[in-house]
Amino acid sequence: VYDRRWFPLVAKEWNLVTTTLTVNTSNGYDPPQGVMASAATYVNDNRTWDIPWISEDSTTQFHIYLHFAEIQTLLANETREFNVLLNGNVFYGSYSPKQLSIETMSTDSNSPERCERGICLLQMVKTRKSTLPPLLNAMEIFTVVEFPQSETNQDEVMAIKKIQTAYGLSRTSWQGDPCVPKQFLWDGLNCNNTDSSTPPTITSLNLSSSGLTDIIMPAFHNLTNLQEL
Repeated sequence: VYDRRWFPLVAKEWNLVTTTLTVNTSNGYDPPQGVMASAATYVNDNRTWDIPWISEDSTTQFHIYLHFAEIQTLLANETREFNVLLNGNVFYGSYSPKQLSIETMSTDSNSPERCERGICLLQMVKTRKSTLPPLLNAMEIFTVVEFPQSETNQDEVMAIKKIQTAYGLSRTSWQGDPCVPKQFLWDGLNCNNTDSSTPPTITSLNLSSSGLTDIIMPAFHNLTNLQEL
């Protein structure tokens, strides 16, 4: 979902647990069932579980998404509760994963994180009342990319997306912003994006290979800078 690829991450200090039961993954982030039906726990449940990684440098901004679901059947006298820390700061306290149902922790969308000297550290610590070690099903880290150019004119973005939906156009490149960055320009489009101080506009649209036979829909009129169709 959302053009993401998932890769297993295993360390010798981790235990892998799996389930054949269905995990409810519908929370907007929608990791695959196979991802959420497996998880890692820490071998030494009396120590802090450290998961480090390296960013490009201390100025690199990122967002992190941690996906949890309890996939083990806990006995009446068992409890799994832990604190989550990011770069030494409490990210979430006294957390217990929900049974067979996803929950996601994430950074504030308006406040990306940075790592001192580019060294990042996620930590999970069992609370005193917990009898089981922390558990983590999946983790995603996205680096913030600063675009030097404005986004495509929003009226034209809405128009081209209406056209895409109405005609059922499923071209692989038709994701994200139609015109920027230039290396990911939508297939069949040309844009006027020479002036970085103004939003790019769509100047040509080639749908000749799409096999369209319907009428030209009104949304085309909102592509006010279109010179060639």
